[in-house]
This record gives sequence, C-alpha cells and structure tokens, in this order.
Amino acid sequence: MNVSRIFNRPLKETPEKTALIFENRRISYAELDALIDRAAAGFLKLGLKKGDVLSLFLPSLPELIIGYLGAVRAGLTVNVVNALLKEQEVAYILKDCQAQAVLVDTTRLPIIEAVRSEVPSLSTVIQLQGTGNAGYPALDDLLRNTDPVFEDPGMKGSDLCHLLYTSGTTGWPKGVMATHLNIWHNATEFGKVHFQPQDTIMVATPIFHCWGLVNGTFGMLSRGGTVITVERFYPDKVLDDLERLKPTAFIGVPPMYNLILKQPGLALRDLSSVVFCLSAATKMPENLIHQIEETLKWRYAEAWGLTEVSCVGATSPYRETRIGSCGRGMADARMKVVDESGRTLPPREQGELCVRGTCVTRGYLNKPEATGQVFDPEGWFHSGDIAYMDEEGYAYIVDRKKDMINVGGEKVFPSEVEDMMLAHPQIKDVVIIGIADDLKGEAPKAFIQLKEGESSTYEEIKAFCKARMAPYKVPVAVEFLDEIPRSAAGKALRRLLREREKPQQP
Repeated sequence: MNVSRIFNRPLKETPEKTALIFENRRISYAELDALIDRAAAGFLKLGLKKGDVLSLFLPSLPELIIGYLGAVRAGLTVNVVNALLKEQEVAYILKDCQAQAVLVDTTRLPIIEAVRSEVPSLSTVIQLQGTGNAGYPALDDLLRNTDPVFEDPGMKGSDLCHLLYTSGTTGWPKGVMATHLNIWHNATEFGKVHFQPQDTIMVATPIFHCWGLVNGTFGMLSRGGTVITVERFYPDKVLDDLERLKPTAFIGVPPMYNLILKQPGLALRDLSSVVFCLSAATKMPENLIHQIEETLKWRYAEAWGLTEVSCVGATSPYRETRIGSCGRGMADARMKVVDESGRTLPPREQGELCVRGTCVTRGYLNKPEATGQVFDPEGWFHSGDIAYMDEEGYAYIVDRKKDMINVGGEKVFPSEVEDMMLAHPQIKDVVIIGIADDLKGEAPKAFIQLKEGESSTYEEIKAFCKARMAPYKVPVAVEFLDEIPRSAAGKALRRLLREREKPQQP
C-alpha cells in the first residue's frame, strides 16, 4: 500500500481528465502521475533513501501535492511544515523529526538558511525553482530532467507516511505519526461519503494542513474528481474563481465563510454551481450555517477530527447533516463520551469525546509519555473535546478541555507562545489565553508582568512577536499586570484570567 497510488482507478479509467487546477494551470491524472514518478526518482537520485524524512515548507501550490506524493512513492516519510511558521518554530520541527531534506520556495528559503546550522540531520535543501544558485538542486529541474524509472520501495500499510506537527496543552508541538493505511483509509472513506467522480472541489483551506490535503485533495482524487487549489484565501478572488471555474463543492473553515458572506455585491454573484460545502477545524456557529444555506444556497456538511485521527473521525453527508452536530463516526470509527473516571456516558450527557478505529494514528514521535496520556491501551484516542452524543450516534461538540486556542482553525499553543515572548528583555512573566473573536472564533491575548522599572506598549510587544512567530499566534491584545496569578505549584491560573474577559452583568 502506498498513498501515492490513491488515484490509480481514475488514472486507469480517465487519464486525460483534469486532476488539479491552479490559477490557469491544469494537470491531468496522467500528467500528475508522471510528475510524481519524476519527483520520486529525483529525490532518490539526490541520495535520499527509504525512511528518510523530507520536509515540505511550501504554500498551497500543486508542487506541495507533487512533492508529498513523490516522496511517499519513493518510500520517504513526509513532514509537512505550516508555511506561516517563523525561524524558531521551523528549527524546532526540523530538529525534532530529524529531517534529512527540505523542499522550500524562494520566499521561505532564507528561513531554512538561517536555521540550517541548528539542524545537524539536514543535508539537502531543494529549491522549488532553479534560480541560478548552484548550491541547491531545484524541483523543477528534477521534474524536467529525471528519468522516472526507480525501484518500488514496497511500502506496507503500517509504514510511516507522514509527520504533521500539532499543538497540545503543554510543551512544544508534537509530531503525529500517520501510516499509509491511516491516510489512505481517511482520504478514501471521506471521499466515499462526500464526493462523486463528476465533482470539482475548491480547496480554499491550506493544503499544508491535513483537512485540506488529506480530506479535500486526496479524498477527491481518490474518487476521480477535480481539485482546485487556492494558494491563499482572498474572498474577492475566491468569488471570482467560483464564478469562473464553477466547482460543485467547496471546503473551508468558519472564518472563510464569514468573510464570503460579508463581501459587497454578493447577491450579484453566480455561485449556483456549488451544491454543498464542508467545514471543520473549529465549530461552525449555527447562525452562520443558516446564512450559508439561505444566502449562498449551498447545502452544508461538517466534519470533526484532529491530526491525531488522520484528520477526520466523524462526518455525515450534507443530506444527513444535523445542524449543531459534526456527524457520526466515519467508516469503522467508533465514538464514545466518557466522564473523568473513564465511564462511558449515555446519550445527551457531556464528557470527553473519544474515538477508535483505522483513523487513529500511531501517536507522537519520540514522546511516549505524551502518547500514553491520550492514546489508551485499548486503542481509544482521548480528544480533549467536551461533547455529547444523541441516540443515533451523532456527536455534538460543546467545548474544549484543553487550553489550546483555535484561531480560525489554526491551533495556537499557549506555552509555546509564552516561551517565545519570555525572550523579550522587559517581560518578567506572561500567560496567554484565548479570547472571543468575531471573525476567527478565538484569538490569543497576553497578560504580561514586566520587570521592575520597565515599561512597554502593545505595539512594541506586537512588533516583537511578529518577528518571531506565525501571524495567527501574535496576541491581538495585551494587558499589563502587577503580578501573574499562579498556584502554589507555579501553574498559571488561566481560569481567573478568563473570568476577567467575561462581560460584566448589569
């Protein structure tokens, strides 16, 4: 089993059909397969071997799809890096997964050059395009000039396919180990639920996240449909492309739908080609679902999952969607809600949502203790999401148990941001919490205790953060305190800080 073969059926039956659309570029199934072969052979020619880790540090381009599938076809393990990350974050991930090579575009190459000395395992840097710099091989050269013949690495379903890094409640991001079976099963089963060969999907969410890559892109390719890749979401451009390309399905996250609905002149747009849309990553407000169905005239379907479950554990087709619910366990996924003692709760009672099945990954790279905390011996993954289930197995997410902040689908890990902010020379102590945000659902706020005699401003703190972390991690608000509330054990009392953010009752 090799995930790069996930579209073998449409490759055989409709080789000339368009598989990918990007801007004015169209790639057929036959062309895509040939490019993947050349990428695989090219990576091996550079000296990479089965099991080596190739990191992809790219925006949402077709080359990310080609690079991913080419790497796994060659027997490599792929590490997809969020294209918004900055130096310190990228260095941590590349060191943790011991990346042997990285494929990077021109914009992000300076970041790789800056951190390369911190990553001893990193022996090969591959540019996206040749720039005359003889020091780095280029993917476009490999795709043009490499003989596509190479030895099949003979991958098994249990072999590691990719490492995607996710945040939790303590420490830095963790590398989730997903096998070829995990990804193949999740993509194909999601495709069976939602897509038909005649469908075209616009994947507006980034494909350097598993929602857009595994479920949107690979899910559609497995069915023989067409995928429209969007490099970056701009609502006016997306509306132009919806009218021009006329997809039948759309996949995004709640803030994207919110922005689309607020676009001027929306009523004059012809968006009638879209039959249904999909959302995940963060809970969709029910009033927004009603606006989508009433204003856009799109049917709505939701999914629930995390990187740890390959990415979808629950979903339902739009014809069976219940507003407020994220669906039922997908394929062989079983779900249950448990209390703090682990007792399975009856329908309608709230507790922690757990899932078991082929979707559950192997855990966290090099972190057996963290793995053991959420992946139990019976195969259940404990999600940290508070939910209840109805009598027919539909799950309803209520809240999160963890401190993670969900910024429009981007997961922000408070302690990671705190660690980076503590490098500021005027900051003595800092705690990050999530606050309500009309557009993104949540956003980070910083409570800061300055060193004695020091002073600072929000604008200065913001500038410091912007230079060191991804934009969605930068606090949108700062409050300076005389002292950060902490317990006797030194734990930040986030509950007290959250209480400060609640509206005061009249």
